[in-house]
Amino acid sequence: MSAPNQGRQSPDPERQTGAQQGDHPSQPGSGKLDNSQSKDEGKDDQTSGLQSNPKHILEDHAETKTAKGTSADAAKTS
Repeated sequence: MSAPNQGRQSPDPERQTGAQQGDHPSQPGSGKLDNSQSKDEGKDDQTSGLQSNPKHILEDHAETKTAKGTSADAAKTS
């Protein structure tokens, strides 16, 4: 080995462990996709009554406050 710090260099390929060689982990379920049919069941019921762009809480208040010719404008000018 030609590295200056010999202890920090990787071992030869024939002496490497599985993790150093890039073997896949042996954990069950790792990297698997869920292809079950029932995973999407009931999702349509949750979103059926929702609007695509809901109204903001203060939208009505902002419209009445900034509308021209309302009683709020008359109170300011008198």
